[in-house]
Amino acid sequence: QISRQVSDTVETYNQVTGTIGWLYQNVFYPVATHPWAGAPFRLYRKIWNNVVYEVDKDGDRIFVKKRGGIMVLCTLAFLWMLPGILWVTTELLWDSSRMLTNYHRNEILYLGKSQEIDPIGNIFSAQGCEQIRCTDQTSIYFRIKPSLAHHIWSLWHNGNIFFPDFVTAGIQNDINKCTVTSYGSRGKFIMRNWDIYPQILALDCVPVSEADIKAFEADHNPEEGALSTKP
Repeated sequence: QISRQVSDTVETYNQVTGTIGWLYQNVFYPVATHPWAGAPFRLYRKIWNNVVYEVDKDGDRIFVKKRGGIMVLCTLAFLWMLPGILWVTTELLWDSSRMLTNYHRNEILYLGKSQEIDPIGNIFSAQGCEQIRCTDQTSIYFRIKPSLAHHIWSLWHNGNIFFPDFVTAGIQNDINKCTVTSYGSRGKFIMRNWDIYPQILALDCVPVSEADIKAFEADHNPEEGALSTKP
């Protein structure tokens, strides 16, 4: 039984080392030696050589175990953070490109409802229209979320980072006439099918009074407005 366990262990070891060798020869080595795809690997090797080796008085390079250990720990920490770094970078490029192509500054909108839709991500939604009267064809559905692009925008314009909950706090539980800075396409097909919503960056809201609503109705429905003003 012991010999069988030893045999199984040796077989497993050979399989693992064989797989690693195949991956190295067919995947890692071709990528690492590629003219441009291998640039990150060559950069890492250069950093490794500069960090883990020191030169003695004779000019010989000596490997320092302590530095090597620290370098390994730093590498593992970087690999652990790499997915988040890639996500933030991709989101920054995506949000920035949308700002450059579809930016609305100081636009008058009528917003009437906001709610938190993702407590963990601190993401809010806001709804409204370009006029007091809202229909299914004229309604607009916004998102308010934290992102690196929004933080940079807020630091430049307001001097502090972007707080979605503070932005939505300006939308009271009523119809509000708001001066809104936003960006992004408002096409309903894009929003509903691809989950890509316009984003609010800043707003300044004042609640709409009954007099404002009646004035709007009188302007857009003169007969109805005249009837509503009769004693």
